[in-house]
Amino acid sequence: MENQTFDNSKLLSDDELVAMFFEENRQELSDDGFTQRVMEQLPSRSVRLNRIWTIVCSLLGIVFFILADGLTQLKVLFANAFGNLGGFVSSVDFTGLSPLMILAALTLCSALVACNFMADRKVFWR
Repeated sequence: MENQTFDNSKLLSDDELVAMFFEENRQELSDDGFTQRVMEQLPSRSVRLNRIWTIVCSLLGIVFFILADGLTQLKVLFANAFGNLGGFVSSVDFTGLSPLMILAALTLCSALVACNFMADRKVFWR
């Protein structure tokens, strides 16, 4: 057994160590067309039935949407949602807020966003 030394001056992360291990111990296996033969043996009938079932269910959903007058229902839903939102905004009393309070809230939100970004910067820059 060889005497191996470990250089502590360059510490690696777990991911780097695992990648290095797999790179050093890579083994290529020849399958001699085995994968292609298996893929050819898979039942294509089930794939066709799955596609037909998906089309039938989609068509039934569209027919039900039309019969239930779904477009009108969506229009009513959005009109009510935006009407309620407009009513809510108009009922809020902003007279108790000072510009300093608004500035403080915006500063706090900006600081939180910056803090979260800095904490996750490794994820964004990989």
